[in-house]
Amino acid sequence: MFQSNAKLDATLGYLNKILLEEEIDENVSSYREELSLQAIEKPLYDILSVKYPYKQPESDPNSTNLASKSVIWGFQISEFNKGVEEGMKFLPNIDDLTTDFQSNNLGVSSNNLSTRVNLNKEEKEEEKGKKKSNDSDSDLSEGRNRKILMPYLDEPVRDAKLDEVLLRQDKFKNKVAELREIMQTKETQIQEELIDIKDLLIQCSHSIASNDHNTAKTLIKRIREKSSLDGDGTQRLGVVISNAFEARLNGTGSEIHKQFLFKQITTSEFLKAHLLFITVTPFERVSYHFANQTILNAIGKATKVHIIDFGIVYGFQWPSFIQALADSIKDRVVKVRITGIDFPQPGFRPAEQVERTGRRLEDYARSFNVPFEYQGIAAKWETIRIEDLKIKKDEVIIVNSLNQFRQVGDETITLESPRNQVLNLIWRIKPRLFIQGIFNRTYSPFFITRFKQVMMLYSTVFDMLDALIPRDNKLRQSMERDMLARKILNIIACEGSDWVEKPETYKQWHVRNLRAKFEQLPLDPTIIKGVKDQVRMVYKDKRFLVEEDTNWLLQGWSGNRIYALSTWRPKRE
Repeated sequence: MFQSNAKLDATLGYLNKILLEEEIDENVSSYREELSLQAIEKPLYDILSVKYPYKQPESDPNSTNLASKSVIWGFQISEFNKGVEEGMKFLPNIDDLTTDFQSNNLGVSSNNLSTRVNLNKEEKEEEKGKKKSNDSDSDLSEGRNRKILMPYLDEPVRDAKLDEVLLRQDKFKNKVAELREIMQTKETQIQEELIDIKDLLIQCSHSIASNDHNTAKTLIKRIREKSSLDGDGTQRLGVVISNAFEARLNGTGSEIHKQFLFKQITTSEFLKAHLLFITVTPFERVSYHFANQTILNAIGKATKVHIIDFGIVYGFQWPSFIQALADSIKDRVVKVRITGIDFPQPGFRPAEQVERTGRRLEDYARSFNVPFEYQGIAAKWETIRIEDLKIKKDEVIIVNSLNQFRQVGDETITLESPRNQVLNLIWRIKPRLFIQGIFNRTYSPFFITRFKQVMMLYSTVFDMLDALIPRDNKLRQSMERDMLARKILNIIACEGSDWVEKPETYKQWHVRNLRAKFEQLPLDPTIIKGVKDQVRMVYKDKRFLVEEDTNWLLQGWSGNRIYALSTWRPKRE
């Protein structure tokens, strides 16, 4: 079960580290661009026999000068804290956030083991001193996605200040309670007429489906007049869907979606909004606890565990696992090997994100004295071969995939379904466990039906956010404008191979997994009881749904099942 006296919120500390890295990267990028411009301009002045007007650039953010570093680091922390303070307002402050979602009394291991990693020296040297540069949105629209290597900054994962912040355990529940009281008070104060935009959205979807562009454009204009990014959930959803409708009419859905993807990679605002989401909703916390505790139970007496994570992204799940492992297994040393698999990113460095995730996890494992090895793979999942995973006979193999399978192609893309190919690969790996988390939804290939399905789901999501977060919160607006809008745009405005958001319901996945020769394992009653008790005690909102069906753990809001988790293993022949 979850422990209320957990000693450290690893996930929040991990997010803080990533946010700090992102802001340093921006400083490095600005400095390097000044030097690059001088290198290009000076030869031209020399040809014209004109003296080059040197301009001394600002100090190198990567300089080894300690005073310079301390100034940059101080600026970085102050800017981060200022952004959080302004954005979150009534929400739990970053300084007070902790996670109770650990199965053990988590703390720094006392073992003095040296960390072992699989990143060779050549790769590390290549990363040092390089950067990533962001193009403007206009550059993106012209297809000039330009990416430059980023520096690897070897700052510590933890320091005294971070420990001081994260070891305050009792305040997390208090802050959630304070937020709930604030939202209840604001509900009684806000007396405004609710505008029903849904009828206009439905009419517009029919006009688009019948290629009546003039009527559709007129309806989009009317929807926007009644919608607002500062309004209630329906008004905000109206803005997002009207933008997706317009992109579909103009045939620019795929291009805009690529811009969203690029922005997600390069902006720290995405990470701050993600932090807000995992603070006010239990969905990801529950998923991480379910998966991590299931893995810990499965390790048994093993000394080596190899986790193959399909869809690792930023690796938010693994700091808390590493931490729990360090504290819960005292009688022996367990070496952890993670193979992080992600989709290739746009630009010249398709593996950049998955590689950076590995370096962060490497630092985190070192701080907990856990022997650690990492391999990153950026590729279409169906193209990965079993040889690429470098499986060893003496390892306990766990396959993990939380909520990312929805972007793998299905039968509508090719007759040989990429999803089935990935499941066949997992079956041949013969893992001890296959932990699967899915987004419980399906979308029709027919536009009007698909639109209605989008409306049904995202009306629930936007209403949930409206009930949990103040309307003037900037991070909420960013979450709706960027994270949710990206998915809605892809579903409504993209077709063919560009339409990548294709989830399936847990019942559909159940059938698919059985056909792929997997057998389902029963849910652990201790884990399930702990999940339900903690959601009930911490969030105290009956609209949060946690229930079971056919050995799937289901999560949702107001009767709408949004997420599902289950555990499988290859059927024995």
